[in-house]
Amino acid sequence: MKSVPLTFIVSSLLLILAACKTPPAPPEVEQAKTQENDLWRAGAPVYAAEDYANYLQSLRFAKDRLIKEKAKFGWFRDYEEIKANYLVVLAEGDAILRKVKEEKELKSRDVSGRLALLRDRIGKLKKVSLTMNENAPVRRNLAQAEVASQEVEILFRQEKYNGLAEKIKMIDLYVVQAEETFFSILSRYADEAQVEQWRKWANETIAESRKKGGAAILVNKLERTLSLYRKGKLLAVYEIGLGKYGLSDKLYAGDEATPEGKYRVVKKLANSRYYKALLIDYPNEEDKKHFSQAKRKGLIPPRAGIGGLIEIHGGGNDNITNGCIGVEDKVMDQLFPEVGLGTPITIIGSLESAERLLASLRKSI
Repeated sequence: MKSVPLTFIVSSLLLILAACKTPPAPPEVEQAKTQENDLWRAGAPVYAAEDYANYLQSLRFAKDRLIKEKAKFGWFRDYEEIKANYLVVLAEGDAILRKVKEEKELKSRDVSGRLALLRDRIGKLKKVSLTMNENAPVRRNLAQAEVASQEVEILFRQEKYNGLAEKIKMIDLYVVQAEETFFSILSRYADEAQVEQWRKWANETIAESRKKGGAAILVNKLERTLSLYRKGKLLAVYEIGLGKYGLSDKLYAGDEATPEGKYRVVKKLANSRYYKALLIDYPNEEDKKHFSQAKRKGLIPPRAGIGGLIEIHGGGNDNITNGCIGVEDKVMDQLFPEVGLGTPITIIGSLESAERLLASLRKSI
């Protein structure tokens, strides 16, 4: 019997091997690679840390099985079990992606809602603080709140929710500090007894104008208005500027507050430092009484004097005065001929309680 040539045997084996194609790896392997990247970009390590750790463990197991299977000769490879492993991995990954999406949506609604409330509070405070010269600490806190809010907005748009809660707490802290400062300034404007006193002064001044048939001026500090009356009837209302601490009642010289009380014109200055001016009789006897009481209580510096030279003068209503009441020059031109010596000028805080305003701000806290 003839022996079979070696070349024939090798050729036959090559033909057999060619006929037995190596089975391809299942498509789920590539899908898992894409999914792993998607999970990382979506933030799965942050928003579903435990599930993501389990997912990586399943993925490592599937990869190890795949490596072992690929180590076999092509015609001995069987990827059915490998495919099953990767299908489990893909199912876990899909579940995690859904969970991350839901978690982000929850955080998005929460952050969006809290930011909206904070923006509303900031907006209200900014609006009401525009009428206050004493708004420096309020505005400073609001500016810090707005800067922090812009940082949160950027991170929010980038879906970087991790750590936003602490940043929002910081914004809230700035807003609360602004609110507390604002409330402390306006607290006496919500005191009904104080407001009632101001109403009484206003009514008495208008009644005097009606009875004597002359002019009278009513200054409302909270509204920043000067109202001119004649014979008890309102003739005109003008905008005014106040002292740096105009919403406070004046106690002593240099406190830059605008006094409150019933006064009279004691001098008309046709040419003053600030255009025309009406000098009032501050301090009157009531002011001197309050000054003495405050000194005894230690509320003012020991060497402070009571001050004086409080005027209604021109120069504009947008400048901060040292305690006087500023109006536009054209307003002084209208007031000057209407007002004579002895004309009552009453300065009040407000005719209406600020409680409603403060309550509306507190509701948003």
